Amino acid sequence: NPRYLDSEVQMKYGNDSNGNPRTRGMLVRKFTGDSTPYTFPTPRPIRLVKEWPEETPFEKKDFFRADEADDENFYTLPRLVYHIDEPAVAALTQYYRSNIPAGSNILDICSSWVSHYPLEFKDTMKRISATGMNSLELIANDQLSDYMARNLNVN
Repeated sequence: NPRYLDSEVQMKYGNDSNGNPRTRGMLVRKFTGDSTPYTFPTPRPIRLVKEWPEETPFEKKDFFRADEADDENFYTLPRLVYHIDEPAVAALTQYYRSNIPAGSNILDICSSWVSHYPLEFKDTMKRISATGMNSLELIANDQLSDYMARNLNVN
């Protein structure tokens, strides 16, 4: 498989009765997670938690976000950026290839324009469904069988 895939993404927005229909296109480069100089050893099994403490070590303030604004504001515009670097993409792709059996149904939660699945998954998996915040990014994800844009903080 190639190291990168270059493609053009067409996006339409403002198609409803209140909008001003517009179409934009852009060239994007996707990491495939293959044909990279990165290799990763097979991890040995580890146990992350031996026993839970009697009392929680966290306070309510530990779960507050730095920006408490609605996530939908941030995700309104498609960004088409990677949130991890190429070695991390390669590690995930290799992990998925080794651990998800062919014919599986996959639910990709919090998806975007890339899912980091091996290229062959589109043909070897039964279904790859996704949910994410931006429908234009989900449209650009060519590995998905279907998707639903939704704000999981709301519904």
